[in-house]
Amino acid sequence: MPVNKQFFIGKGGVGKSTTSALTALGLALRDRNTLLVSMDPAHNQRDLFQLEFSEKPRQVMPNLAVREVDQEYWMATYLKETQAQLKKAYSYQSAFNIQNHYRILKHSPGLEEYALLRAFENILQTETQRDAIVFDMPPTALTMRFFSLPAITRVWLDALLKLRRQIYEKKEIVSKIQFGSREIEQDKVKSRLTEMIGVHRQLREELTAGSTQINLVLNPDRLSFAEARRVRGKLAEIDMQIDAILVNKVTDHSRLDEIETEFADYPIHRIPLSPVELSGLPALKTHIENASIFSDPIPQGEEKHVAAN
Repeated sequence: MPVNKQFFIGKGGVGKSTTSALTALGLALRDRNTLLVSMDPAHNQRDLFQLEFSEKPRQVMPNLAVREVDQEYWMATYLKETQAQLKKAYSYQSAFNIQNHYRILKHSPGLEEYALLRAFENILQTETQRDAIVFDMPPTALTMRFFSLPAITRVWLDALLKLRRQIYEKKEIVSKIQFGSREIEQDKVKSRLTEMIGVHRQLREELTAGSTQINLVLNPDRLSFAEARRVRGKLAEIDMQIDAILVNKVTDHSRLDEIETEFADYPIHRIPLSPVELSGLPALKTHIENASIFSDPIPQGEEKHVAAN
């Protein structure tokens, strides 16, 4: 059975950290082995649980662990891997002063989303025993770049691979040698491009799989409602979709008519405003109980589902 992955996205300040924490806690209370991942550089999960977190998952209660993505670490990891690949592919690097190009790469745009994507890939590889992984995502702009990165990167890689093949054809250079019944690839650049295309194809599939759910969080106010509409449009542009709407901080006086009309095609889940500060595990548990959150059974298998209502 594939691991259920839930992403919590939305405007800064709407309560992505709170709703993702409540969802992860609700899953754990229902005996689902759950990992809550803080992908937001603000790392508000520390304040919610009143605990320190790191790249190593920390068990906070039975069935619930929390991992904090260190963006600086994954940026450094990505750069080191890139440098190693350059050295491997171009053993004559000193002639072209590749080391200087590497220094420039450290300041290139897009490193933040590549770092998050590299962390995401690592989480998928190391957390296969989990029933569910809940991702507390960064603000909208970075989240959308993260979602679109695998597809965009594949477009570039496909173009580069095509160009590489054309170069070899025009120069009439043989890129493979025969060794018995096997062909051995000699063009290291082409081999690496092919490998990267496979990796990004797999990451794209993970983001759009039936076991993946995108939860859009908003508040009953005009600003977050307007951004929620824009997010829906941006997701559609990259062939991704919202699976559920979570309206957070709902009170008896909240007007939800416009939200319910605009997002009538999606499940809408209301999370009431807590009368007390949600800080510490006891407060989070109490809010789940008092607010009757997670009253519906959690579906099993690859079917799309929501763990909060």
